[in-house]
Amino acid sequence: MRSPHTGFAMGRFLQWVSLRRVGRIAPRSSALRVCAAMTGLPAAAVVFFHAAVCVLPYPRRLDSPPPRAVWFEERSGADLAAFVSSDQQWRLPVSLDRISPYLVKAVVAVEDHRFYQHGGVDWRAAIAAAVHNAAAMAPRRGASTITMQVQRLRDGGPRTLSYKLLQAVRAVQLERRMTKDEILLEYLNRAPFGGNLVGAEAASRWYFNRPCSQLSLAQAALLAGLPQSPNRLRPDRHPAAARARRDLVLQRMLQTGAISPEEYRQAMAEPVLAAWRRPPQTCDSGGSCADGALPTLLHLASRADRPVMRTTIDAGVQRMVYLAARRHLQSLATGEPCSAAVVVLDTPSACCLAAASVGDAGLAVDLTRRPRSTGSALKPFIYAAGFAAGIAGPSTLIDDSPVAWPDHAPVNFDHAFRGAMSAADALSQSRNIPAMALLARLGAVRAVGVLQSSGVVTPARAPERYGLSLAIGGAEATALELAEAYATLARGGVHLPVTFVAGGKPEGRRVFPEPVCRQILKILSDRTYTGATSTGAAWKTGTSSGRRDAWCAAVTAQYTVVVWIGNLRGRGDRLLVGQDAAAPLALSIIAALAGGHAEAVVQYAGPSEAAPARLRRGPGHGQPIAIVSPADGAQIIIDPDLPTAVQRVALRALPAPDAAADRRGDSPPLLWWFVGGRLVGAASADMPVMWSPAPGRHEVRVVDASGRAGTVRISVREASPP
Repeated sequence: MRSPHTGFAMGRFLQWVSLRRVGRIAPRSSALRVCAAMTGLPAAAVVFFHAAVCVLPYPRRLDSPPPRAVWFEERSGADLAAFVSSDQQWRLPVSLDRISPYLVKAVVAVEDHRFYQHGGVDWRAAIAAAVHNAAAMAPRRGASTITMQVQRLRDGGPRTLSYKLLQAVRAVQLERRMTKDEILLEYLNRAPFGGNLVGAEAASRWYFNRPCSQLSLAQAALLAGLPQSPNRLRPDRHPAAARARRDLVLQRMLQTGAISPEEYRQAMAEPVLAAWRRPPQTCDSGGSCADGALPTLLHLASRADRPVMRTTIDAGVQRMVYLAARRHLQSLATGEPCSAAVVVLDTPSACCLAAASVGDAGLAVDLTRRPRSTGSALKPFIYAAGFAAGIAGPSTLIDDSPVAWPDHAPVNFDHAFRGAMSAADALSQSRNIPAMALLARLGAVRAVGVLQSSGVVTPARAPERYGLSLAIGGAEATALELAEAYATLARGGVHLPVTFVAGGKPEGRRVFPEPVCRQILKILSDRTYTGATSTGAAWKTGTSSGRRDAWCAAVTAQYTVVVWIGNLRGRGDRLLVGQDAAAPLALSIIAALAGGHAEAVVQYAGPSEAAPARLRRGPGHGQPIAIVSPADGAQIIIDPDLPTAVQRVALRALPAPDAAADRRGDSPPLLWWFVGGRLVGAASADMPVMWSPAPGRHEVRVVDASGRAGTVRISVREASPP
């Protein structure tokens, strides 16, 4: 679009020519005016241009970088996976030291060989282009500098004279705000290279399957020539056109002294071997070859601080874990298809070697980060905290006998009781009641804090929700959290956060004394208790209530493996038991990693000297609650012909002598009543709980808020017919 000022000047010039022809203007006077116009107009234009540069503010929105894609490499540097940016462009901005020097020289030679001499606009080239285009009566030659192209890539617009003038103004402003290297780097990261490839790094990886820093001279010259017409020159579709353009770039480099004649000859002889490559995680069949790691990598991509990241994932371990999990899931004869999450850590460094989500939703859901009920998997940390606090030790006796706490009347997995047993036996056999007794002495809030320090942070988000159920699956955790926590035990009590990015070295923090960790791991690795194979691993299983989740965590001095298997719909299955469903997979993986000769994680450290000989279940156990009704040994006869509602038995008790400390104001203490281990009611001590008896022998138990209890045994039978 022509400027009105330009039209006005052209009109005045034509008017002068017409008057000159009819002799109304003296020749000498006319010449002076022409000279004045020819010098005044350019001077005014220069003044106007520099005024615009100084007055017009540069839009801050243009400084914002565009969204970027993320490219992941496995720990050895091989390609692992890539994820396109939010605007569906493959854009991988990198620093200048990660770009081939050949490419930098090629771009300057072919796009703007006076780049380092001008201040944003190459006026010599602009004037030459204007003269050439005027002679040709068509816009055949351009004069855009690299800086002007950066401005166009930041804020595109129509190819009009007014936009070109504004682009030139912005280019000068960019030169005043950025260094030459910064401008050149932005061009190399923003220039189009065909299709949805943006920037030299993405183009290098797609066309040549290598990072930009490893380009040859011929490859760099080919890429440098593409931004002129990216799709017309795409080397995978138009190799002849791309080669002709590459050869021109090489000629320019030779002419400007960027390369030697010998380099030129060698590069000219190199064939164009470029192809459009698919993302590294894409298989020939169209599926994913990332072996179950895609959900984890997607999570990392959403938090990536750079476009190209080398992860700690070991592709060989990842594939082995993925295939083993798939085979194992296929072998499970569960009612509905199950899914699995498997995490493998390098124990000493906490680097994640594999994170597999396997199952129907494996490609969409990161199962390694999905909280699930832990079953008994947290028991080792409760025992470790209790040992560290001096509450108990491996040889401390704990009662595995019927007991009830407020809101809890636990039973063991096998519904049997073993009586007094050592803490080591109780942990190795995963008895519920001893674990809850130890937790009652330790305190649930304190236990949640220990878990958080070990890496299990999910329960810490709402610690008030958990009581004694923390020991038997009342809390949820993710597979990654459990792996981090078990690696802490295997590391001798020093916690390190799990890391996925290579090169990081987080500082460790001690959570447990090393002797305590040795005691716990000795218990979990003793074949007498667990029947473990010769993997040298210490391991623990967990089964959630309703058999919805099966867990197994296994550790050696070198590796930590955690397996979760379950149904994503939350439905239980009789086969979802940690010992049967998860342990075989976890132990087979850790054996494969170690080649069947794993280094044992610990040697036995012996019991703590300060540990008590027997665990007391809580204050007040020496002062039991006296049950008034029914009496111990009572026989209750019921009439089968009468409604049960009229034959209910009143359960009454007198609070323990020291229960006054539990009272709030003048209210009597609250009592919980259990019959046969089932809660039948709760009421204050001055009120009865009515129970409908059923024939048989029953144990009636009452518990107060401090764990004091009273027990009687009664029998109920039906009246004999007359």
